Amino acid sequence: MEHLHMLSILVRNKSGVLQRITGLFSSRGYNIQSIYAGQTKNPAISRIIIEVPGDDFIINQVKNQVNKLVDVIEISEPDADAAQAMQQARENIIR
Repeated sequence: MEHLHMLSILVRNKSGVLQRITGLFSSRGYNIQSIYAGQTKNPAISRIIIEVPGDDFIINQVKNQVNKLVDVIEISEPDADAAQAMQQARENIIR
């Protein structure tokens, strides 16, 4: 069953990383519902939060493919509490 998944991706803060990640989604026909990116406390690392609809099989494919990109350090799906906190923060930004 398809539902919205939130992916948290830690990457090296280098030029073109966001473009390579979104290009991977685009080239495979995956839809990105929303995307947020920002530098972490370590200026060499950024976090990208992507909300993407899909079933568990598609999300696992996405995670495996993104994880193969050179500048990706880690990809995870936040637990329900963390995802809810991120969702609330996103809603505050949109307002």
